[in-house]
Amino acid sequence: MFPLRATHRVAMLIYPDAQILDIAGPLEVFSRTSRWLQQQGHYQGQAYSIELVAEKCGLVTTSGGISVFANVDCTTDIRCDTALVAGGIGFVDAMQRPLILDWLKQQYQQCQRIGSICTGALVLAAAGLLNGKSATTHWEYLKLLARNTTNCQIETNVLYVQSGNTFTSAGVTAGIDMALSMVESDWGKSVATAVAEQLLLERRRRATQPQKSRYLEVEKRTDRFGELQIWILEHLSRNLTVNVLAQRMAMSPRHFARQFKKYTGMTSADYVAQARLDEAKRLMAGGLTRLKDVAREAGFSSEQQLRRALQRVD
Repeated sequence: MFPLRATHRVAMLIYPDAQILDIAGPLEVFSRTSRWLQQQGHYQGQAYSIELVAEKCGLVTTSGGISVFANVDCTTDIRCDTALVAGGIGFVDAMQRPLILDWLKQQYQQCQRIGSICTGALVLAAAGLLNGKSATTHWEYLKLLARNTTNCQIETNVLYVQSGNTFTSAGVTAGIDMALSMVESDWGKSVATAVAEQLLLERRRRATQPQKSRYLEVEKRTDRFGELQIWILEHLSRNLTVNVLAQRMAMSPRHFARQFKKYTGMTSADYVAQARLDEAKRLMAGGLTRLKDVAREAGFSSEQQLRRALQRVD
């Protein structure tokens, strides 16, 4: 049983054409945490309360056509513990709204932490709250974020970034990962992991996981080598020499090597090595700590081989 504490107040700033998943995803993490703690008998109080904030109270239509109700307006003096701003295609207009920017500035001065989902980072930037910090956003908007900040370290291939009390996430589902990290900070890893399980997440993704999935990148290909790359990613623990791969493609090793590099821009050996290293990093970020186990799962011949691969990229 956790000792009683004050309810943590979460406020999400929304605006017309915000992304509904940017709003609902992170907020469901907090509300589900409250319910889970009570249902399991771990906490008698309400862990989190949730409010939606907009320029005016009332219905706000999101980019998907779904309307949500904002129960607080930007002129109301509320004291929240966590202030978040959603992303979405309406961010350009939101960046020019004095009431929105003033509200964010006020919360930055008084709340425990402030954060953004996806292009909500651009709204934080318009308020001047990312200058001198580290930040990220969806990969399509990274250059725009750089142009709208001063002395901001733009993290280009991560899911979310914490810089002091300021959080920014890459977009959409990355907002869920960021919210889970906040729950872990508030209630511990076991609670955050249990909530992730409640939400049917395959695994908890860490901040440093790349935004772009190697699987999705390969699945965009329509040629035979795209199919081979998927097979490689699904069988990293196998013997993946040029001869083995060439045989699978019904080619001579020499012809296969030339064609693989032509279609992918790298040798098959380099592709396999990078795929195994990426998988090792993913496993370690997901909580697998024994290097011997990581090496076996990722397809390395030994723990020493994995260590050498990690040292080369440090």
